[in-house]
Amino acid sequence: MSETPSYSEALQRLEAIVAELERGGTGLEATVKMFEEGTALLKACQSHLDEAEGQLKRLRLSDAEAELEEPEA
Repeated sequence: MSETPSYSEALQRLEAIVAELERGGTGLEATVKMFEEGTALLKACQSHLDEAEGQLKRLRLSDAEAELEEPEA
């Protein structure tokens, strides 16, 4: 993979790989290649999730800071 896929693209391809492997009938070499691709896709998905989690933490922190800064009426 030369370009990092979006989370949705990576997940969709990962699901297709899993379905194909579950069907069976794939040769050893092809199975290993699909496993390698699946591992890379899994890492890409985890990276996207980690990034989203970081964004959510920053948003929660900025919301909490804004609440502290608001003057009471």
